[in-house]
Amino acid sequence: LTGFCVGGEFFTMFAIPLDSQISYRNSVFLLPNKWSIIKIYHLLILFRIEDLMLTPYSSPVASCRTQMEIKKSLFIADIIPVHTTDDVESALAAIKKEFKDATHHCYAYRLGTTQIAEKSSDGGEPSGTAGHPMLHVLQGNELTNVLGIVTRYFGGIKLGAGGLARAYAGSLADTVKAAPLARYTPHNRMELTIPYSAVGSFEHYVEGTDIRVLDRAFSDKVKISFLCLPEKAEEHARVFTDMTAGKAQIEKIGEEYVPIRK
Repeated sequence: LTGFCVGGEFFTMFAIPLDSQISYRNSVFLLPNKWSIIKIYHLLILFRIEDLMLTPYSSPVASCRTQMEIKKSLFIADIIPVHTTDDVESALAAIKKEFKDATHHCYAYRLGTTQIAEKSSDGGEPSGTAGHPMLHVLQGNELTNVLGIVTRYFGGIKLGAGGLARAYAGSLADTVKAAPLARYTPHNRMELTIPYSAVGSFEHYVEGTDIRVLDRAFSDKVKISFLCLPEKAEEHARVFTDMTAGKAQIEKIGEEYVPIRK
């Protein structure tokens, strides 16, 4: 692992053996074992540092369903948290199986954070009357890692292009309003080691802060795993250092998302 700067941006460089799989941005890449007739033993892959950092995003924390009837047609709208295209395909298959006698299954999804992949389908409705209006709903609510599906049972009365667009967008919008949404916020995962004598001060300090304690391990000292906002990490470290007269040991282990309900 090494790094270098190009045009003011810092890049990292990894050496990865071939004949192996790597995962990046929820995608899995299988590295080939040959390039022409020359055997390649290592491959250098470049990522920008900012691409490796977690990015905040908004998404449902659980699936939600609503339904409405418009001119005798029944519209059943589902909003589902997803992270990969495999998740999308699995959720679509489940809905189609559940409502196998429905007239239409229309959908829209958004995946990713810094680079968002989007797709929509009219599910047999006239072009542009279902999937795209649904996608606008997800975009307008700034949601990602989300799938919206609207299932329609045709009631015998045609709605026209404008009526269809309003019906599909409106039914999904109602579901978004009803869904449990959260802001997935990056937090640092930290590991703190302090003397027993500082435990009471630690517990008093963390009350009302952004710190979320995950685990406490007791031996000759106390090891505490917790999550905190990245911008607060240095402040917390200074407090723990002062609290223990310099005896605290604190280390960043990694980053992970914490869903904060809207």
